[in-house]
Amino acid sequence: MISTLERLTIPAATDFTLRRFDPLTDSALLHGWVNTERASYWGMLGCTHQQVRDAYEALEADPHHHVLLGLETAHGHESAATPAFLLEHYAPEHSVLAGRYAHQHGDVGMHLLLAGPGTDGPLPGFSAAVMEAALAHLFSDPAVLRVVVEPDAANTAIHSLNSRLGFRAQHRIKLPAGPDTPAKTALLSWCTRADFVAATGRASTVTAHLSAERWEVANRHLLAKAIAEFTHERILTPEATETGWLVNYGDHQYRFTATRHQLEHWIIDPVSLSVQIQGRDAAVDAAGFILTFREVLGISAAQLPVYLEEISSTLASHCYKQLHSTLSSAELAAGTDDTIVDFQRTEAAMTEGHPCFVANNGRLGLGANDYLSFAPETGAVIALEWLAAHKSRAHFSALPGLDITTLLTQELGIQQLELFEARITAACAGSTLDPADFILLPIHPWQWENKLAVVFAADIASGHLLHLGAGEDRYQPQQSIRTFFNRSSPSRHYVKTALSVLNMGFMRGLSAAYMAGTPAINLWLSELFAGDAELNGENLGLLREIAAVGYSTPLFEAAGANAPQRKMLAALWRESPAALIKPTQQLATMASLLHIDAAGASLTAAHIRRSGLSASEWLTRYFDAYLVPLVHCLCRYDLAFMPHGENVILVLENSVPVRVLHKDLAEEVAVLGNDQDLPPEVERIRAQVSGPERRLVIFTDVVDCFLRFLAPALNREGVCSEDEFWGTAADRLLAYRNRNPETAEAFDALELFADSFELSCLNRLQLRNNAQMLDLTDQSGGLIYAGTLANPLAGRGL
Repeated sequence: MISTLERLTIPAATDFTLRRFDPLTDSALLHGWVNTERASYWGMLGCTHQQVRDAYEALEADPHHHVLLGLETAHGHESAATPAFLLEHYAPEHSVLAGRYAHQHGDVGMHLLLAGPGTDGPLPGFSAAVMEAALAHLFSDPAVLRVVVEPDAANTAIHSLNSRLGFRAQHRIKLPAGPDTPAKTALLSWCTRADFVAATGRASTVTAHLSAERWEVANRHLLAKAIAEFTHERILTPEATETGWLVNYGDHQYRFTATRHQLEHWIIDPVSLSVQIQGRDAAVDAAGFILTFREVLGISAAQLPVYLEEISSTLASHCYKQLHSTLSSAELAAGTDDTIVDFQRTEAAMTEGHPCFVANNGRLGLGANDYLSFAPETGAVIALEWLAAHKSRAHFSALPGLDITTLLTQELGIQQLELFEARITAACAGSTLDPADFILLPIHPWQWENKLAVVFAADIASGHLLHLGAGEDRYQPQQSIRTFFNRSSPSRHYVKTALSVLNMGFMRGLSAAYMAGTPAINLWLSELFAGDAELNGENLGLLREIAAVGYSTPLFEAAGANAPQRKMLAALWRESPAALIKPTQQLATMASLLHIDAAGASLTAAHIRRSGLSASEWLTRYFDAYLVPLVHCLCRYDLAFMPHGENVILVLENSVPVRVLHKDLAEEVAVLGNDQDLPPEVERIRAQVSGPERRLVIFTDVVDCFLRFLAPALNREGVCSEDEFWGTAADRLLAYRNRNPETAEAFDALELFADSFELSCLNRLQLRNNAQMLDLTDQSGGLIYAGTLANPLAGRGL
């Protein structure tokens, strides 16, 4: 045992070890600890030895709850150890906290009980050393990103200790009584890896998800995708070998096995990849592949370093996803009976990003801690910052009948709004500025810290921009990274903000000029849909952008129309799908239909199996809600959407798609040509395209960039053959034509059943210019084609 003299030295966190708590042999010890007044908040005061043992035998049987005993060892006496504390860690989503706070990936709950003090009382600093040891143990697991605690709100001593070790108090929550614990009002607090490092001075662990094993898996995954997509775009031409396929350049050889599907779609087995350089085996290295083939890829010396950085970021995010996207497709499809939890859990579970782009998780500008805080796959929940912008430089627009005060009262609540208004009044005191001349707008925390506070310094100094602080509501970033879903009040609106981060060929800004016309475009679209029998049914809807704010500063307005700083400060509010569904319905991003879990299982296949429908019946519902309305809009109104997976929200019942909700309307819809009359305030969405390009709205955006991936995924699991998949799509298109004879001529002009269509190449665009793939004022003029693809719909129609 450790002597009294030796205990006069305050232990360090490294003086503690942990082992599994054994209820059979350790419950007597614990019984003594919990039956002291000091441990009253543990909730077991007065329990018998047997009651303590029974309680911890029950915890030991719970797969979501783990109990460890902390032991203090003395220097020079490593074999001697004294029980010092009890550490319980648990999965919050399977605890009393479930549904009572915004859970995110990497959360672990913690309970900590120190040993009863000896005759001399506890040593100063002992508690802090124990807490540090416990947190160090939890954070040694790279899957743990945040430790969550819920101590009694009245336990001020533990609040102080928590704060010293990096915990940040959030808010009070009422917790019901458990089998062995009383009801209480708790102070919810949490500590991130960065918080722990800052409080203790330890080495950073923000890259804990990066390991040699996960890095190899990520490289194999990304290299398989790169070869497949570059082959699809006819940049590479694999050669058949006796055992598989080969691509080579100089003394570099890449061998693999693959299956080939319609639309020249390749699925390469990542495990089969092997690399030889000068005849010697080498590591599978996605970035090295880009370097080797840079001339073949046509990437310039100026673009290459940035593209390699995007590749590295994509690989790093894949390592993170290996740790945290662990739910199976069947589990995601089944859900938890909580519509909002399931919707956002699925949103955060996606592992691939855009299916076509190789470097699809670049997000250049975000640091390591920023990634953990703001990347959608982390399931992070954050508060948005708020600014007050002077009306001389800011413009608010909204749907008719909606004013800024009404909107902000709905979005912030009266108390929060009054607090912000008081801060504006205080900031204007002693100046010539009138508090009534300001408009409030939400901003991304990263944008404020890294861009606005510096780039817009003149506006801040002059008082035209006032920083008001964070709002109370918590938001979860969506796959589009700059759009946020309100987790505190799900029926409140989505918020989309400007974010000056480079990702997939574009800086993710938000045009202040475009914001002025956003509500008018949404109003026009909603009225168009309401007046069309094909579009106003129960299977289709729009998530309208109801209001927007844009800010323009004279300095950058004079710097030229293409200055990225003109897109740094704007925001819009979009309707939430949570307010538009029935209690029995579920929500999921359409991108999730392409999700493949760690075991290779398709989420769409899981939904089809769970639905009880045949594959053709399920696909009929899906195509009628998604594909057919897009064709109708093009035929009847020359109206084109950008209907990729993240721009579409699915409404499901028992895993059956019953409705499609389109979003991102004002920035990404277009009316093609001059045949349609448009109101002046909507005119900016008109685009000039040649006749053949009209059909690419369907062939490129839907067939090649989405359905190309979905059909083989279902085929691989034996759910639906590719022939049945495309046959069902053709049947639904023909059914549409037959019931709409007035659009038959326009339908036929699209040549949806032609033998082939033009292959438009997305990766070639990014390789050409990864800072701006296209001129947004002339997107059609910048497209790159590589011949034609055989049409899987050919021969099935007219």
